[in-house]
Amino acid sequence: MRTSLLLAAILGTFAAPAAVMAEEAAPAAEPTSPHTVTYNIGLTSNYIFRGTSQSGDRPAVQGGVDYSHSSGFYAGTWASSISWLADTGADGAGGDRAYNSSSMEWDVYGGYTAEIGETGISYDVGVLQYIYPGRRNSYSGSYNADTTEIYGGLSYKWVSAKYSWSPSKSAFGFQGRGASYIDLTAEIPLGDTGLSAIAHVGRQEFGNGPSVFDYTDWKLGLSKAWDNGVVVGGYYTDTDADRGAFTYGPVFSGKENWTFFVQKTF
Repeated sequence: MRTSLLLAAILGTFAAPAAVMAEEAAPAAEPTSPHTVTYNIGLTSNYIFRGTSQSGDRPAVQGGVDYSHSSGFYAGTWASSISWLADTGADGAGGDRAYNSSSMEWDVYGGYTAEIGETGISYDVGVLQYIYPGRRNSYSGSYNADTTEIYGGLSYKWVSAKYSWSPSKSAFGFQGRGASYIDLTAEIPLGDTGLSAIAHVGRQEFGNGPSVFDYTDWKLGLSKAWDNGVVVGGYYTDTDADRGAFTYGPVFSGKENWTFFVQKTF
């Protein structure tokens, strides 16, 4: 037994430094990067923006890239197929075409978001530029659809409010300096199911432009999210928009709609 104890002691003498060396040699954990980049692609049965169809009640392909920094700064770009600008005036409705060709909306944005102390209330401020590549019909008398918006918002848990304001003399091709949009949204998670109920109401006004362009929109919907970044859902939308002002070609874009979508973020 003494021999066994002596052997154990000798082996322990050599084993201890080896264990220490192993601990010292263990690589340090890499620091978490403050930068995050995500990508998203999606397909929707009808591209609805603020209650109105941008794709002529047809499907649209969409996608974007987002960058965020741990400090709260973020930037991104997003695009979707559209038809409303080229549809305007088609088939003898709404006068001359606003654009001879335009099939894409391209958005570029950046801002800053943070929590107010430890209240659980977050704020978000930024600038968003809507770009509509294409050939505008100079004879139609329509305004350039490209629009700049400055926005600010507050959110608490599943409720958010956002105000967007445009400094230009027109917005989305409609006359009116100082156009604005108020967005009130509730996205309520239903337990741990990945399901969320969505309720929204918004008000679009075109500043000092004709009041016939102003309208209210609302939305009710349901979505399901998975851990792999896939989201599917559907929602009902409607507006009180003026039929004459928001008819693009044969389609009244502000009518009630049922829309379904699938999106993947990675």
